Amino acid sequence: MKHIYTLLTALALATGLQAQTTALDFTADDCAGTNHNLFTELDAGDVVILELVMMGCQPCVTAGNSLKNAVLPNVSDPDRVKLYSIGFTNSINCTQMNDWKNTNGFTHTVFAGMSAQTTHYGGMGMPTIAVVGGGSAHTVYFSQQGHNASDNPTILAAIEDALSASVNVSEEAMDNVGVSPNPVIDMLAIEGAHWNRACVLDIQGREQLAVPLNGGKLDVSSLATGAYVLHLSDASGAMGTARFEKR
Repeated sequence: MKHIYTLLTALALATGLQAQTTALDFTADDCAGTNHNLFTELDAGDVVILELVMMGCQPCVTAGNSLKNAVLPNVSDPDRVKLYSIGFTNSINCTQMNDWKNTNGFTHTVFAGMSAQTTHYGGMGMPTIAVVGGGSAHTVYFSQQGHNASDNPTILAAIEDALSASVNVSEEAMDNVGVSPNPVIDMLAIEGAHWNRACVLDIQGREQLAVPLNGGKLDVSSLATGAYVLHLSDASGAMGTARFEKR
């Protein structure tokens, strides 16, 4: 294990200069089966903490607990901040990640391995942690290999900067889009065939649905009765918004 740690540390130092200032998008099911698109979530005004972990890594567990217990409770808008733990290499599967989550008493969202994310943020560092947000700018506000409790104030400040940059992104930077019927029971028709991602938020700004969109139709039958905000994006980076009521 010590030899692996030494190799990973060397890799982190060798690749640290390659870390990016813009987040790397991904579309993937989490290990509970819910589909996510990172950029759609950022476009909606959320901030995401990415923790890249390896199995058998106690510092990764310690960092996860530190983020859960010392960082997240202190953010100003917790409903808009998400913590995702992701396997650092493609060989890590959801069975392993769910075991890691359950064994260590975590409740946040976990994903199987994504080697491209590790490479993008400069390499594995036991763990690697990034804070991304800023709405459609998809900015990296913090990226570091390794974690120490003394990093928590810096991580918290990065989250607050990302939240500030994301304020009102959902309404002010988007075109209004027509939807029908409104109120809707099950299938919502969306004006414009070019939209390829849809994210539905409740009136508290909490994500309720995030799915690929094809053909201008969105199945909202799983939503509870109430008012919602729909955020849309397309391949060119254009964004749209609409409000609707679900019966």
